[in-house]
Amino acid sequence: MSDGHRFRRHELELADGGKLVLNVDGSIDHVDDHGATARSWAPDDPEWPDQALRFGLRPEVPTVAPAGRRPTETKPKRW
Repeated sequence: MSDGHRFRRHELELADGGKLVLNVDGSIDHVDDHGATARSWAPDDPEWPDQALRFGLRPEVPTVAPAGRRPTETKPKRW
C-alpha cells in the first residue's frame, strides 16, 4: 500500500493510556503511556491491515487488467 502513497500523520488514543500513531511512510507505532514505542508495523507486515483499519485504511489489493474480449462470431457470415 505504500507504493508511492503518502499518508497523513494521525494519532488515536487507546483505552490503556497509549496510542497508535500512523506515520507519513504508512508505518504504525503502538506508543505506550510513557511515550516509548512498544510495537511497530510496516505496510508490508501481515498484521498491518488489522491496525490500519483503526485509521479507516484498507490494504489495496493488486488488480489484474482484464483480458481483451476475443471476437466471437454469433451469426454465420453470409457471402
